[in-house]
Amino acid sequence: MKLFGKKNLYVLMHKDIPVLTAVYSDVQHEFKEVVEILNESHLPIGCRKHGEVTLHRLNYWYIRRSIPGYRVGLSQLMERLQINHPMDLVEYTHAVSVSDTYWLKKENEDVTWNEVSFFNHTFDQEGFGSAMFASNADIDPSSARLTPNSNTAGFHRKAWFRRDDELVLLKGGYPFHQMEPVNEWLACQIGKQISLNVLPYHTEVYENSLVSVCPCMTDDNTDLVTAEMILMECGSSKEQLQLDDYISELEKHGIDDVKHKVSEQILLDYILMNTDRHSQNMGILVDANTNKWIDTTPIFDTGTCLSCLVEDHEILDEVRNHECTLLNRRQFDFDLLLNHIDLSSFHLPKSLLDIPREYGNMLVRYQPITGISDERIEKTYTLLYKRLLKIRKLARNSVR
Repeated sequence: MKLFGKKNLYVLMHKDIPVLTAVYSDVQHEFKEVVEILNESHLPIGCRKHGEVTLHRLNYWYIRRSIPGYRVGLSQLMERLQINHPMDLVEYTHAVSVSDTYWLKKENEDVTWNEVSFFNHTFDQEGFGSAMFASNADIDPSSARLTPNSNTAGFHRKAWFRRDDELVLLKGGYPFHQMEPVNEWLACQIGKQISLNVLPYHTEVYENSLVSVCPCMTDDNTDLVTAEMILMECGSSKEQLQLDDYISELEKHGIDDVKHKVSEQILLDYILMNTDRHSQNMGILVDANTNKWIDTTPIFDTGTCLSCLVEDHEILDEVRNHECTLLNRRQFDFDLLLNHIDLSSFHLPKSLLDIPREYGNMLVRYQPITGISDERIEKTYTLLYKRLLKIRKLARNSVR
């Protein structure tokens, strides 16, 4: 039975701290009225406009907790889980996520954070994993619905698993080429070479699909907040690139060396020609007990790079140089990213030039699964090698 009823009061919780009471509709899947603010210092970042909580901002933050309507395989997933709307999953689990420690309960419901948190309890990972990835899935829908996977953003198929008492995320790639998982691994390898703070990724095959695997960035005491929510909260204008506002806001909240940390991310995106560095693909970590801002996140979600979404013959086309995304800016030249990178502060060793061969070998290794062509592998290898040659030359010139 679903946990949410119509026209009842609910309490938005931050762990065991009551944050606000509100009227919530499980028909429209949204808050209808904020009744009382109980702890202003623990309000979710992004829920305020001009310092005041608004229904629009609260619901925008809340809807971001659900699987988006554009997720690959969503219709099949909903059929297998016997739900009518992605928000149904959120409502089955007290709106609990493993990206943060916010959740909802009925006003008089006697339940604690420890009882609902997926950081502390097992869940039917194989059930949801099969529902998300498998060609044929024999699952118990009522069990598979009780999962932290109700709260995952993004286009690609993904599912949380617990391995060796650690939460890890399995994420697939675009169905036609499945290159994104290998690209995530590649970003990690380059990051290691030049001492960037990159989330570790490896690859494996799950349900006959190539997936990337990475650890959870958060835990029972740490929340993830995206740049999107930060920029909304501070009222950043979308009329100009929001990068300076983002950096300024992080510095204002005591995060050290922000410009260099953001520069690390932009450097990796420049090298790999990442087209997907929008405001949900970067962010910060926040202390869940105090709501104090801790640090930037490790670099994550770099899979949509090296022309992985275009046809084989288009990979080396120079037009690809105009498809960069950075926060609110889209489709401008990758070379504009150089304005935000201090290349003199990075060491780019010659050993970077060994990585394209390793990358090509990885793509060949998974050809029986992905079915990508030899031509595609060769051209992607060439593109990566050229990018590494270019960035090393630019770095040498920057110190002259």
